[in-house]
Amino acid sequence: MVVTAMVGTGLVRRILVDTVADSNILFRNVFDAMGLKESDLNNHQHGVMGLGNNYIKLDGTISLPICLETGGARKSVMTDFVVLRDSTTYNIILGRKSINEFSAIICTKFLTMKFITDNGIVGSIRGDLETAVACESASLSLRKESKKAAGVFLVDLDARAEDNPRPEPEGDMEKFQIGKSADQFTFVNRNLPHELKGPLMEVVRANSDLFAWTPSDMPGLDPEVMSHRLAIKPDAKPVAQR
Repeated sequence: MVVTAMVGTGLVRRILVDTVADSNILFRNVFDAMGLKESDLNNHQHGVMGLGNNYIKLDGTISLPICLETGGARKSVMTDFVVLRDSTTYNIILGRKSINEFSAIICTKFLTMKFITDNGIVGSIRGDLETAVACESASLSLRKESKKAAGVFLVDLDARAEDNPRPEPEGDMEKFQIGKSADQFTFVNRNLPHELKGPLMEVVRANSDLFAWTPSDMPGLDPEVMSHRLAIKPDAKPVAQR
């Protein structure tokens, strides 16, 4: 759902309340419009993962108060945002962590979010249906253009700014074959010194038997530990299609 709220000292519209996102995202155009400066940002070593596992480096992080108000009652919490530069129809994406801090319950059918206000009563705000539809329509266009350009679209982001960030390869990666067939390969940093890269590749090739390329390379794996099955009805008749 899409809502309006006070963020910092300004009223911000087109805030996407996203129960799937882990973190909160503040886009750079809003950051600049709020009069914030580069010195207000905290450095952060991790980035975010986009569609196709593309790595996007963030500008930094910032803590700002965000306030939901209803009928004179309000709820304010300090929220950590990751700041990104990109084109999107939303100004802010509000993730699960902040939703939980508001003790909020969301009903998408009625576009309503209920939360506990600072004075202990239940407050309620409604999402903007017209704005949500407009943003979704614009998002479809941006998604197509973004996939063509870089394979990344911010609505698909898995923001891993905190809590067990995903490790990422460093530098330009070079593919090299380690098995008997061309599809048995891994990667090494292209810019490693020759005296380090050569021995490293030889060690990996010498231990190629430790890599599993097919299920048959992992004999003795107990199905109770890990298994894969298709949820098909036992009485379903198999159908062959061209």
